[in-house]
Amino acid sequence: MTATPTADRVDPVVPDVASRDGRDATYRRLLRRETHVSRSAAVVVAMLIALVLAAVAVFAGALVLLDQNALGVDPRAVVDTALAAPDGLDTTIVVGIAAIVALVGLVLLLQGILPQRRPRHAMSSDRLAVVVDDEVLASAAARAARSATRLGADAAVGTVGRRTVDVVLRPAAGVDVPAVAATEAVEREFAAIDAQPPLAARVRVQPTGRVDG
Repeated sequence: MTATPTADRVDPVVPDVASRDGRDATYRRLLRRETHVSRSAAVVVAMLIALVLAAVAVFAGALVLLDQNALGVDPRAVVDTALAAPDGLDTTIVVGIAAIVALVGLVLLLQGILPQRRPRHAMSSDRLAVVVDDEVLASAAARAARSATRLGADAAVGTVGRRTVDVVLRPAAGVDVPAVAATEAVEREFAAIDAQPPLAARVRVQPTGRVDG
């Protein structure tokens, strides 16, 4: 007798794939939220400015239609004065005011377009969403370089950027430092960490050595 596959043997595969895809999507959202600065503050400020300007325009338009004044001020007279103001001002003042307004608009525009990253990197993991501060990665790079060169605790300083990790070695005067070995040690360390986005290691030795007293 030939056994045929039953639904019990096939159905469990579908939920597993769906749950894995949903988990990956959740991890991607979590990692983006933890590695990028929120734009909520900039959006709130821009919306408040737009709402205030819109409310003022609607209120002034209603007063004009009803032929009313607000606190003894005629909105039409205010508009006419504002329109005529540039004619009586120095050109430098007008250009300066326009430049300030344009600069504020450019800042708000860039806040909404450009991604602002936090000093963090994600680590590759199949089961967890892992985020590491750049200070921790810099410390790991300096430690790896020190272990390869046998320098002291204060003789290596690491800094982490978006795509690079830089280590500066500061040996004592007259001490020869194997920079290639230090670079390889840092590369091995970060190959094991597998930071995302990947980091390229650069190791530099200060030309002037320390003089320890």
